[in-house]
Amino acid sequence: MNIRVLYYSGRSGNTMKVATVIAEALNIKAERIGKEKIELTEPVDLLFVGSGIYSHKPHKKARVLIGKLNPKMIKNAAAFGTYGNHSEIGEQIKILLQEQGINVLGEPFVCKGASVGTDNKGHPDATDLENAKEFSKSVTAELK
Repeated sequence: MNIRVLYYSGRSGNTMKVATVIAEALNIKAERIGKEKIELTEPVDLLFVGSGIYSHKPHKKARVLIGKLNPKMIKNAAAFGTYGNHSEIGEQIKILLQEQGINVLGEPFVCKGASVGTDNKGHPDATDLENAKEFSKSVTAELK
C-alpha cells in the first residue's frame, strides 16, 4: 500500500510535529511541502495533507500543491492541520482536496499549535500527538 504524508510547517514546527507522528505511526517519512521535491509518480492509496493556518487559510505552498494534484493518481486523502485561533484549517484542506476530485476519508484532524497572541503554548502537546497517531490509524483502517 502506498501512503504518503505531505505537510507545510512554518518556523514554529507545529504542523511538522503532527505530520511526523502520523508518518511514524505508518512507518513512513513525512515530506515537507516547499522544502523537498515532491513527486507523485505512482498511484497513492492514501495521501495525508496538512498545513498550519496563515491569514485564515492553508499556506500558499500547500494550496499550490493541492491544486496540482492529479486525482487519477490519488485514491484517497486525509486532511490535518494546526491552528492558533481559527480551527477551520482541516475543513479548508478537505474542501481543496475535494475540489480537485479527490476522495477524502474521515473528518480532518486539527489541534492547537503554539502561536503568538494565543494561549496555545506547549501545543501540540502529548495528548494532541497521541490523537494524531490515532487519527492516522483510524483513517488507514478505512482502506481495508
